[in-house]
Amino acid sequence: MSVQCTLSSRERLLRTLKGKQVDRVPVSLYEFDGFYDSWIGKYPEYRDILEYARGKTDKMYFWSPDWKGINQFCFTPIEKKMLKTKEWQDGNRRYVRTIIHTPKGNLQSTRIVEEGIHTVWQKEHFCKSIEDVEKFLSIPYDPVFPDVSGFRQADKRLGDEGILLVDLPDPLCMVAELFSFSDFLSLLLTEEKVIIKLLDIFYERIHKYLEHLLKNGVITLYRIVGPEYATPPYLAPSYFDKFVCKYDKNLISLIHSYGGLARIHCHGRIRQVLDMIISMQPDALDPIEPPPDGDIELKEVKKRAGDKITLMGNIEERCFETCSKKEIDALVRKAIEEGASGGRFVLLPTAMPLTTPLDPKIKENIIQYIDSGLKYGGY
Repeated sequence: MSVQCTLSSRERLLRTLKGKQVDRVPVSLYEFDGFYDSWIGKYPEYRDILEYARGKTDKMYFWSPDWKGINQFCFTPIEKKMLKTKEWQDGNRRYVRTIIHTPKGNLQSTRIVEEGIHTVWQKEHFCKSIEDVEKFLSIPYDPVFPDVSGFRQADKRLGDEGILLVDLPDPLCMVAELFSFSDFLSLLLTEEKVIIKLLDIFYERIHKYLEHLLKNGVITLYRIVGPEYATPPYLAPSYFDKFVCKYDKNLISLIHSYGGLARIHCHGRIRQVLDMIISMQPDALDPIEPPPDGDIELKEVKKRAGDKITLMGNIEERCFETCSKKEIDALVRKAIEEGASGGRFVLLPTAMPLTTPLDPKIKENIIQYIDSGLKYGGY
């Protein structure tokens, strides 16, 4: 297929997501687009990549509303007197401890930020037991919604360089991340009814939050995060239907009812749950990890999904660290050959580096990824 004119990145992404003809495969730098805004511009090696990518890649730019005064942990304000925060430094690590004084006792979490690694590690989760769940449920819920007035300004600033992307945790994401994952799986074995109760509660809160965004004009692409917690080998496929499809299909339907687009984000082994993902009718699926990280080749996903879903992937982030430029070129070529036939494919890494300083080899491989995407991605 061919398109005579050269499309803008915004047009290219929207047409790809809707299964329409485009001039070339969109090429994404994933978290480099907005998610790292707080730090990425401070480092010359990252700025060099962003400058090289200008006019070449297609941005799905992360945007989030202003949560000031609202605790996203439970989608409700928490009074200042109920919160206590303590911070301290130990070597190159900064610790942040948060204590919530609930009507039934204290909940405590601890996060770590390590120098040179631009992410947050959760060392201690709020819930460790069934008693902690009761404490969480005792927090008064009085929904107040975030300010979304910045959406239109952000969309105008982005212009034709791409589209805005909103992260949306699903109920399973919120429930699983109340606990360490081992504690979550242990509780599931003995207290499944409690897990389902939490899922129902978070579904109601997320639905109200999402409806608030949509009613106030945040009509764009939503990345629904959390389904991977119910994939093998962690849980049997039957849990995916019970813990993911039951809720996420309704969130997707709500997004569609306002003219928005929905993208399911699911790392890991998706072979056994792929048909369930397709049945929810999302517009896109990412990151479709190839074996051995995943358990299914992109060409099989393409065959099973047909033209129903835009596929996004399939380049592992670790390959930027371990591969040669020649190997990156071959991986990109293979991904495009397997995913782009008939359209509805976006070249996307499974993640992006977040360490500083950035290894020069990684920088060269990301630039090669861009070049190869443009070289092989034409229709």
